[in-house]
Amino acid sequence: MNDAAHPQTFPDRRLGRKASRPRQAGAGRGAVGRLLASWLTVLAAGLAFTATASYSQLSSSFEAEARTLHRVVSQRADQHDAFLTSFSAVLVSPDAPLQVARAVAEAVQRFYPRITAVGAIAFADVPRHLFSTQEALSGNLVPGTVADAVRPLAPGQSGLVTPECGERGHYTLVKRLPPAAGADALTMRVDAARLVEPEAPFAEGTALTLRDPQGRPCFEGQAGVAKASGLPPFVFEKPLGSRSQPLVLRVTRTPSLAELLSPASLLLVGLGGTAAVGVAVLVLRARRLAREAVQRAQLGEHEVRLAHAMRVNAVGEMASGIAHELAQPLTAVLSQSQAGLRLARAAPETPEAVTGVLEANVRHAKRAGAILSRLSAYVSRREPQARPMMVNACAQGVAELIRRDLDERGISLVLELSLAEPWCLADPISIEQVVHNLVRNAADAVRDLPEERRVIRVSTSTEGQEAVIRVVDGGKGIAPEHLPRVFEPFFTTRPDGMGLGLPLCERLVEAAGGRIAAESLPGAGTTLTVRLPLIAQPAEVVA
Repeated sequence: MNDAAHPQTFPDRRLGRKASRPRQAGAGRGAVGRLLASWLTVLAAGLAFTATASYSQLSSSFEAEARTLHRVVSQRADQHDAFLTSFSAVLVSPDAPLQVARAVAEAVQRFYPRITAVGAIAFADVPRHLFSTQEALSGNLVPGTVADAVRPLAPGQSGLVTPECGERGHYTLVKRLPPAAGADALTMRVDAARLVEPEAPFAEGTALTLRDPQGRPCFEGQAGVAKASGLPPFVFEKPLGSRSQPLVLRVTRTPSLAELLSPASLLLVGLGGTAAVGVAVLVLRARRLAREAVQRAQLGEHEVRLAHAMRVNAVGEMASGIAHELAQPLTAVLSQSQAGLRLARAAPETPEAVTGVLEANVRHAKRAGAILSRLSAYVSRREPQARPMMVNACAQGVAELIRRDLDERGISLVLELSLAEPWCLADPISIEQVVHNLVRNAADAVRDLPEERRVIRVSTSTEGQEAVIRVVDGGKGIAPEHLPRVFEPFFTTRPDGMGLGLPLCERLVEAAGGRIAAESLPGAGTTLTVRLPLIAQPAEVVA
């Protein structure tokens, strides 16, 4: 056959293959896009967590450093009051001239460089400097301004010079002396920059501010250059713990992005995110492969069952054809045998042996016809038709159909039929199919047992308003964990079983308004009980 014979087939296939490539490429790009999005999401979450943790850690560290500095600066301020108290004691002493006080002040300055000047002022008629350790600074401190700041104070009380902190970066502390002292007030000039100098260097970008109670700056400084990062700054603000110097210390710092996300943390987050996504991909892939393997196994199992069902269907159709083909010659044999029997009986000289043979032929032909009729109905696909039926006759019919097969396998079938014929309303073929399937299952259960145990008992009885059929075998029984599942479709413990026999029996029995149950004792056998609604014997049969 050449290509021209089918001009449309090959272009369609080529187009189909070409069309599948973009779909595969699109699916690949979609998977890559989802993987990239997942990686970016994990990376963003990791960076956010790392930045938040770093910001919290930096805030705690800043708070601890600022509080330490506040405590140290407050202690230094308290030292100023102690120095002024010592000076005032020297000036109150009548034997100590001003030169002694000056010498003491100069000694203090050498040990504490932040104290840049110490002096004494007398008010008298015109306020004037009695002495100052740095005359250059005394010129900038107007005695009248000091007098205005000191007059509201009680003797021995200290305070700040107002209305200004004084020279930028400095402030002046004053103390009023008792009337007996050689001066009216003591002054102390303090370098605010050295006062707030931290014992350990602050991080770059930290700003320090010292202000008087009115908010005027005494000192403003910054460590390094602050870089704008857009992040909320750390702020610490608290007055010093000195009554005479209620200055306010303020420390601020804005963290940089580099502090929150260092190269090491970026590398760690990147590796961690990549590892997390990789593990997730492997887990998802393993789950997908496992799911596909289960699906393939289920598909293969369904295909095997479907093939078996098709073979069973083919055998049924073949059996139906065979029954139909054999019915005609059997009918002819039956007719001829019946005719011959009538002729033989009409002739007195006919030997009795010939009559016996003809009677046997008629009997066996009828039996064969009944079996073929039952087999044909058994494999037919017609809908069940409920009608009054005799339960004993159903059991006997199954026995006739299957007994030869059981005899060949060395299995005995014992019928224990009720003396009072039970009647029920059901489709006889369906109930025969149920009993036939139960007997075959029982045969499979006892086929490998010793001969004395290869026995199947089929009994009929009435219990209350029910007609009962029991099929009992002495096989190995059903395991307790499997017994609740015997009527579950496709459940089977036999390697060659389909798991459809008992579910089908249950459906057929329930369609007749009955019920079926299984009882089993491992090692002692199994009992299948079919219960059908009992009806009275039909009137036409009674007549």
